[in-house]
Amino acid sequence: MENLKIISLGGFGKVTSNMFVYEYGDDILLVDCGIGFPTEDMLGVDLLIPDISYLKNKLNRVRALVLTHGHEDHTGALPYILPQLKGVPVYASKLTAHLVMEKLAEYEGIPKQVNILVPGQSLTLGKFTVESARISHSIPDATNLIIKTPAGTVYHGSDFKFDFSPVDGVLPDIGRIAAAGNSGIHLLLSDCLGSERKGHTPSEKTLEEMFEREINHCPGKFIVTTMGSNISRFRQAIDAAIRHGRRVAILGRSIGRNLNVAQNLGYLKVPKGVFVDPKQARKLPAQNLCLLVAGSQGQTGSAMERLAAGEHQDAVIKPGDKIVFSSDYIPGTESATQSLIDSLSKLGATVVYSNITDNLHVSGHGSQQDLLLMIALTRPKYLVPIGGTYRHMVQYSRLAQSMGYQEAQILLPEYNQTIEVTPDLVKAGPVVDVKNIMVDGLGVGDVGHVVLRDRRVLAEEGVVVAVIQAKQNQLSRIENVDLISRGFVFNKENTNLLAEAGALVKQTVLRRLGHIDSERRLRELISDTLERFFFDRTGRRPMILPVVVEV
Repeated sequence: MENLKIISLGGFGKVTSNMFVYEYGDDILLVDCGIGFPTEDMLGVDLLIPDISYLKNKLNRVRALVLTHGHEDHTGALPYILPQLKGVPVYASKLTAHLVMEKLAEYEGIPKQVNILVPGQSLTLGKFTVESARISHSIPDATNLIIKTPAGTVYHGSDFKFDFSPVDGVLPDIGRIAAAGNSGIHLLLSDCLGSERKGHTPSEKTLEEMFEREINHCPGKFIVTTMGSNISRFRQAIDAAIRHGRRVAILGRSIGRNLNVAQNLGYLKVPKGVFVDPKQARKLPAQNLCLLVAGSQGQTGSAMERLAAGEHQDAVIKPGDKIVFSSDYIPGTESATQSLIDSLSKLGATVVYSNITDNLHVSGHGSQQDLLLMIALTRPKYLVPIGGTYRHMVQYSRLAQSMGYQEAQILLPEYNQTIEVTPDLVKAGPVVDVKNIMVDGLGVGDVGHVVLRDRRVLAEEGVVVAVIQAKQNQLSRIENVDLISRGFVFNKENTNLLAEAGALVKQTVLRRLGHIDSERRLRELISDTLERFFFDRTGRRPMILPVVVEV
């Protein structure tokens, strides 16, 4: 019998860029297709997407792509990856499917259809049988997957918690999860992001008191920002605004799109007349207005960033306004978010955020008792923690061991390691080539480590452009050297340094009289000469860009 192979294309030990490959014989099942967020040293990079090079020669074997829920770190890479998965059907729960279709409608040449996978109904995809089970998360209609294979049943427990008083009133399907456990779960892939937190993760409904408290003491505009797909959180903010007689305006296309889908499907019910166009909102008294704003992580160009910079055309921050950050930092965005809060504070607004106020946010990820409950319900033979960093994986392993599991039953795969599953054993397999593809503007994958290195040099050391006029038939004879500094030294105050460098270039080239036979050799000589000179004189290594003009 063949092995079942499981691969994380986003990499094990990563919180975002979620995308998994299930491979058995000639059949491949994909689960999720999410984006990641660049770290601060990835200058100019907008987002990260999984690399599907592993599938390059196997696309005819991909039976389907199944999405677990509607968050961007599980669906956001679809516009970039779907064109490469030509003809592969996509399945998701009702809300997730419509959120994705609404987003894909903004892109040309991409399949727009997402099939609805109703929880409790099984779907046969080659040798895989897939069924979804409702679970609680920070977005409605979230699911986990029960994946039956000839090598055993796998429970794919992506982002979850157990919320028994959810905002939308839909409870996690404990019965279905337990029934899967009774039938036999060979391997549990479990969310582990909350493995360091004791107890249970609080219900989303507990935030109603927070919104009531904060809006009750707000003389100006009441402004709420959180993740654009956190429909339950926005619903609570809207309910608080209604209770206090405030109209609601939306700043941010992603929020508007998601709330519109939720309203059309009945996941969000708002009385007529509550929503107001942002341009009309400027005419309303501040005390009668609530703004829902995108950009809680300080994203460049977001509505919240433009508000903080005083550049938003539909709203202005003034003293008396209150801004509630109802979200946690995404890894890598801490500095951007803190800078955003600083800017908003300087405008005189009251900014409420997690460092100074408790209970602004509840996680969508289960804490220790939630994770233990999932293990107890599924009773797997083997476990693999996913959706967290390596330290979260280690803590999850300790939790499982507290329930009597042995270390050999809990796999902690390396970033690019595969998981091999047979009916008798689950073990770590060989490594595969896994990396994140960087997206910069319209460019996908054209920014690599070399480009990032150059950007870091430019940011940290600056650049010197050396424009050289040389004899066309005798490149060793230089007519003129013009050095232009940007981000290295200020030209006007360092004319002596640049003049000395230019003279050195002339002398060095002249010493090679008759031995420079190409522009390439001349450029290399100029670069080497200036790099050594500037480092000796300043201790810095600016990027040297020699330009040779033959006269």
